[in-house]
Amino acid sequence: MNQIGTVKSINDKTTIVSVRRASSCGDNCAGCSVACKVPIVEVKADTIPNIAVGDEVEIFSEDVNVLKYSFVLYGVPLAIMVAVIFLVSFLIKGEKGQLYAALLGILSLALSFFILRKYDRMETSKKSFKYVILRKIDKIASITLSH
Repeated sequence: MNQIGTVKSINDKTTIVSVRRASSCGDNCAGCSVACKVPIVEVKADTIPNIAVGDEVEIFSEDVNVLKYSFVLYGVPLAIMVAVIFLVSFLIKGEKGQLYAALLGILSLALSFFILRKYDRMETSKKSFKYVILRKIDKIASITLSH
């Protein structure tokens, strides 16, 4: 997935780039009836030569990593909650079982938050979710591309 971002800071090896978070409605938020504001996120990428703070750059991240991360983020809590609800409903019959299943299902969502936090730290340390700066975008090229 390619995105355009602005260089915020540069260290010897790492560059911080701010990009608009990819949203499900696409890039034309002003054209839709909701006119949502897409948040800006900062990502780390390896520094390349001839860029400076304030430059616009094109960055790349592998779609497979984005999809894997999204699946874990949304799929794991849902799977844990459903499994807990079915297990408790199977073990405890009647109205009490339903009440316990609902309460423990909600509690499992809180537990999955801690699991995801640990997973996020592990993935960050492995640097498997990596952005790469492809190129610096010239101001003249970006003006002609927008028209």
